[in-house]
Parts: sequence; structure tokens; C-alpha cells
Amino acid sequence: MYFKDLTKYEYHGDLEDSLNIGWLENGHLFNQGSVSEKFMDKLWGYLRYPVRIFRGFHTCDLCEKPNTGVPVVEYKGQKRKVGYYEMRVWGKDGNVYAAPSLIFHYILQHGYQPPQEFIDAVMDSENPDSDEYYQKVLAYSKGEDFWLAQDRTCI
Repeated sequence: MYFKDLTKYEYHGDLEDSLNIGWLENGHLFNQGSVSEKFMDKLWGYLRYPVRIFRGFHTCDLCEKPNTGVPVVEYKGQKRKVGYYEMRVWGKDGNVYAAPSLIFHYILQHGYQPPQEFIDAVMDSENPDSDEYYQKVLAYSKGEDFWLAQDRTCI
């Protein structure tokens, strides 16, 4: 599923006030470049708090040999399942960024470089393991805890 970076989030026809980040698909150009390890460390933490969890999963169609099961990313000795949920980052400027969990794979395996605006939002926002972030995700999810109390994305 492709959506151009920084366009209005309209997945599922929702009227959510968020911006798309990292919705890549084969056949569409995307920015490539490096990102800092600090950014990757913090982004990894956001994957712990899924929103918009789906029953099915999406695999990466940019890979030559796509995985047939639920995609898994590995970072610094940890593994997480991705491809079946989204994440949100609340920027200090008031923007909310909506990204698929596959964004981590896209950065690691395909050199995707998110817009600087998103990188800044990740770096300037609260720690994903903070109570403040947990409360934002809980409010976003209308009080449904989904999997927040227990990390079910780790393998």
C-alpha cells in the first residue's frame, strides 16, 4: 500500500488528522539515505506500542524474495514482528505521523530515509516507554489497551 510521505492519512477512509510516513510500495520512488543510530534506537521503541492492529499482515514487495509469513525485523539482538500494525508519533509542532510497522524494515533493508520533519519528531518527542506516550496511545485507541500492557511484538 503506497501513500506519499507527508500526505494526509486516509487509510480505511478515516478522518484522522495524521500525516503518512513510510507507506512504500514497489514501483514508487522513495528517498534513500542514512539515518542516525539514535533515531533507529528510538524508532525501535515505538514499534513496542502498536495501533491499528490488523488480522492479516503485509509483506514487503520491495524484497526480491519476500517472506511468506509475518515479517520479522532484527535490531541489536532483538526481534519484532511487523507488517500487521501501525504506529504513531506525536511531534512537538502538533503534527501526528502515521507509519506502518514495516517502516523499520524499509529503513534497514532498503535504505529508506524518512523526511527530516519525521526524524525530528521522533527525536524531539517523548520516550516511547514513558507514561506520557503510553497515555497518548491509550487515548488514541479510545481507552483500548490492545497489547500495550504486554509487549507481544517481540519474539
